[in-house]
Amino acid sequence: MAETFKRRAPSQWGEGGALKEEILAAAARLLAESGREEALSLRAVAREVGIAAPSVYLHFKDRSELVATVTRRAYEKLVAELREARDGGTPHTSRAPHTPRTALRAMAHRYCTFALENPRRFRLMFGVERIVGPREDSPRHPVWLVLGAWEEALAALPADHSGQVGAEQDALLLWSALHGIVTIAMALPYEVDRRGLIQRADDLLDRVVAG
Repeated sequence: MAETFKRRAPSQWGEGGALKEEILAAAARLLAESGREEALSLRAVAREVGIAAPSVYLHFKDRSELVATVTRRAYEKLVAELREARDGGTPHTSRAPHTPRTALRAMAHRYCTFALENPRRFRLMFGVERIVGPREDSPRHPVWLVLGAWEEALAALPADHSGQVGAEQDALLLWSALHGIVTIAMALPYEVDRRGLIQRADDLLDRVVAG
């Protein structure tokens, strides 16, 4: 039986932005489901939205631009939530006063809960098999936006909390360790113990950030 095509109602004047968002959402869903950038086609995205394939080209010149936009949106969302947690001051498990250290802990907690609450988006960011091109031809990947958020949080700590506070290497090591804890927890074939995951994040911070 032929696949049924559900055509989207034509956009009215001035509604092009809404269609663009639908295209991005459809591409994100398909990428997360397949796990491979190479498996994504603009024709499949158009079918998911319910439009003709040429309509996608009105918003994105090719698959590479579409994937880059989807990816950057996902990272920007995570960075915004990390900074919101940092500026909120305290992790949800603590009533300690707002300090740079509690702000860092709040960020670590939010990183954990972001992954648990948005597993498809987390996979889109860190689990999709990408098409690899020449490094010199590639723009700076938005993954470094996340690293920048961790650098900011470490830089706010008093100098006696870490030997090289604010150094990119320190932020990368902290984030890598936290990401590993989260990824391992999510890879296990049973429901993640959220409280236990948060505790492991706290244990990590206690070990790598002095004071």
